[in-house]
Amino acid sequence: MPKAKLNGISLYYEIYGKGEPLLLIGGLGSDSASWSGVVKDFSPYFQTIIFDNRGCGRSDTGHEKSSINKMAEDAVKLLDSLKIERAHILGHSMGGYIAQEFAINYPNRVNKLILESTAPISSKRNNDLFEDIYGQLKREGHSEGWFKRWAVWLFSPRFIVDSSFIDTFAKGSVEYPYLQKAEGLKSQIEAIASFDARDKTSTIKAKTLILEGKDDILITPEESKMLAKNIMGSVFRLLDGVAHCIHIENPKLFTGEVLRFLR
Repeated sequence: MPKAKLNGISLYYEIYGKGEPLLLIGGLGSDSASWSGVVKDFSPYFQTIIFDNRGCGRSDTGHEKSSINKMAEDAVKLLDSLKIERAHILGHSMGGYIAQEFAINYPNRVNKLILESTAPISSKRNNDLFEDIYGQLKREGHSEGWFKRWAVWLFSPRFIVDSSFIDTFAKGSVEYPYLQKAEGLKSQIEAIASFDARDKTSTIKAKTLILEGKDDILITPEESKMLAKNIMGSVFRLLDGVAHCIHIENPKLFTGEVLRFLR
């Protein structure tokens, strides 16, 4: 199980395939396992790197206060440890916040940038929602009910009404051996609440693809479109039949869009 000692923490990662490096950065509460459905499509063409952000999975939370900028530092130091000078950077949701900071602060380390279901700032509504979710986790732990309430914000209506999908999602999540601890979730929520890149995204020079689901109610299409307005020359794709977790709901649609952009 490879781990890199960097930035004051131990960071878990996995590498698949060969070719140009492609770094995948997960969202709030998500670790490297969230990319399991798409790695097989990327790895024939790219050296695909997945990892657990600080505060989740098999990575440390760390003792200092976390921030999106700090997590972007983690990502670049991971590439340093792997002796990778430049990579394509793909971030989902909070991972999209991290990817933005990466592209802003380390422009020479980015080939192309893909931002999935993300925005240049987290809304107050979402910050309050995440605090509620954290409070529920503290009270009841990782129950199936907790995951089902969280799922409403992640998936499109056709998945939410499918009781077999939701039951399988909740049961599988509860049984996952590397569940995020409450303090890790709290640290990521605090990092999200302090993130605001609205005045900086215009400095991003990397060729950028922005993917957003029409049914996303967590980070809405209107919020995601702010990125397209701010990042000159970016490509914005609004996708039918998917919500916040495009790469999980429809991995073929997701990987098709990304591969066309990268290749």
